[in-house]
Amino acid sequence: MTPASIRSRTLWALAGLIALGAAVRFATLGVQSYHHDEVITAIRVIPGSFADMLRAVEHSESNPPLYYVLAWGWAKAFGTGEVGLRSLTALFGAATVPVAFCLGRELASARGGLIAAALVAVNPMLIWYSQEARSYALLVFFGALSLLFFARALRTRAGRDLALWTLTSALALCSHYFAVFPVGIEAAWLLVALRTRWRVVLPAIAGVVATGLALLPLIGSQVNPTHIGWIDHSALPTRLWQTGVSFLAGETGHVIAEPPRERYATIPTLLVAIALALVALAGTGRERRGALLGLAVGIGTVLLAAGAALLGHDYVVERNLLPALVPLAAAVAIGLSASRARVPGLILAAVLCSYWLAFDVYVARTANLQRPDFRDLTARLGPPHRPRAIVTWRLAADSIRFYLRDGAERIYSGESPVREIDVISKPVVGRPAGLPPAFRPRERLRLERLTLTRYMSKRARPVPFHVLRDVRTGFGRNAVVVDGALPPPRPGEGR
Repeated sequence: MTPASIRSRTLWALAGLIALGAAVRFATLGVQSYHHDEVITAIRVIPGSFADMLRAVEHSESNPPLYYVLAWGWAKAFGTGEVGLRSLTALFGAATVPVAFCLGRELASARGGLIAAALVAVNPMLIWYSQEARSYALLVFFGALSLLFFARALRTRAGRDLALWTLTSALALCSHYFAVFPVGIEAAWLLVALRTRWRVVLPAIAGVVATGLALLPLIGSQVNPTHIGWIDHSALPTRLWQTGVSFLAGETGHVIAEPPRERYATIPTLLVAIALALVALAGTGRERRGALLGLAVGIGTVLLAAGAALLGHDYVVERNLLPALVPLAAAVAIGLSASRARVPGLILAAVLCSYWLAFDVYVARTANLQRPDFRDLTARLGPPHRPRAIVTWRLAADSIRFYLRDGAERIYSGESPVREIDVISKPVVGRPAGLPPAFRPRERLRLERLTLTRYMSKRARPVPFHVLRDVRTGFGRNAVVVDGALPPPRPGEGR
């Protein structure tokens, strides 16, 4: 087979993987309703003017502005519906597939590049965040590009590759602050490995440092303990363990208000372990060095984030550690493409990709593995025919308000005169303590993993906020949303 025909087959295979990566992201883009953070993007950050968006990023967000700048313009063209807004991140997610190919080829071989592209195309965690209207797909994309140009710069020592590393690293930092960890590792590595080229290395690193310094005032404005106060409710080792599970099986735990399902990661864990053993035992020197680079950046990102958490800056959750995933996937791909274990490696790669692809389809068809279905929930709630209070978990409040589209407001104190109280809970719960006797249970609906219990009174009665807040719902913290305000009294009529 001639080199030209090999290149042609490689390009056709890559085109097929890019199409697969795009298909699995776009085909199910609107299956799930918005979750809390996405609703914040859709209703708080991008609906107004460009200046309004920048102010919202400064005062109500905890991420850099690049995604919101792009999403603001994107929403003007495609709207703020699930498919329209999420299509931006799906596009970046699909674009990461050819970057993974280039990375695998740079670190090992074209075969390693194709396997890396295949892993990125069907990895459940990457698909999940390619379908979320937040900045994580941009973080992964620019982080992967940064790693690619870092690897090229190590090989070529060329100023052009260093300049491209500077640009993509700066864009990664402007996508998410956790990009500082892989970019910092790469910068330190360049300083040592290319120390004889310091005249071009130092300006390249200075450009990245300047970007970080420019973001410092924004970071200072965004510091808000309430944004991340929930993170340390679980121990750091638990969150690191959940990160490993999520990298191998997608979001199956607290993000979807469900217990983690570690069993789904069993087969991928075994295959990944075999892949790393293959590169250690059957890889060439180049393959071992390439896998080591991927492991160093991926594991180093996690370790640096964990070290920052131990020092008091604890922002460690699975999605914030996403910049570690593509480097680790590249290392696994190199193991599965090891030259001296070609056939077993290809078989294992096919098994891993098939498992992930089947799991992706399973998630798309299984409500309990998806974000809570707020579209169905609000349809069951229906429009307010009387003043009502809706008791739900804290992160569901804005999603319910978004899908009700009736001017519902969240309350934080006082008494609310209502005739209806709707309790959204995990299990079936008993009568809330302190609820006025006039409120009688009228309806109970089971909605997949949620239960909707409706209490009604013949006339409006004031119910203290703390009574609603303390209803047992099976979630950590409750929120209360009210809508259907009382009409003004008729002349001579009191409440």
